[in-house]
Amino acid sequence: LKPPKGLKLALRRPSSRSGRGCEHRAAMGDNEGDPPQDSVPLTQASMQQLNTVKQQLEQEIKSLLQNNEALRDAEGRFKHSWDALNSLIPENEGKSILVPITSSLYIDAKMKDNDKVMVDVGTGYYIEMSVDKAKNFCNKRTKMLADNATKVEKMLKEKRKYYEMVTQTMQMKYEVMQQNIEKQKAGK
Repeated sequence: LKPPKGLKLALRRPSSRSGRGCEHRAAMGDNEGDPPQDSVPLTQASMQQLNTVKQQLEQEIKSLLQNNEALRDAEGRFKHSWDALNSLIPENEGKSILVPITSSLYIDAKMKDNDKVMVDVGTGYYIEMSVDKAKNFCNKRTKMLADNATKVEKMLKEKRKYYEMVTQTMQMKYEVMQQNIEKQKAGK
């Protein structure tokens, strides 16, 4: 099993200071050199160590998926807010609109004073802004969330590569174990 070019994966040996004798972590080497000095190559790791790393990677992948979903949901909400701000034009003043009270409950209202809006800037704080400033705020937040989601997706891709490498290594070791059992049976 050969890792993709520029990718080195090994198990980090538990430190004696950690107090957790059986903890093993996946460790990446840098692109130029060897894996970290305190690491064990995947092919030399035991099945138990590989299984521990595999479970850790499964948890990390699950967490990254949840984070990515939350970031994309927030990005969608800001895009939706930006779209709503586009309807706040002087020509629409006095027109009837439906105002959401919950996600499925609306009340009938008339648009009034559509040159200022209250913007939730986080942690329960609202600031009155002009429509243009609010659009700018939504654009900045959308970009920030999209950038963060892209970073999470990149990390997710790397974790999936590592997961595949660990799974392939485990499969190889299992096949070798099966072959050894067959040889022992044939030898008796």
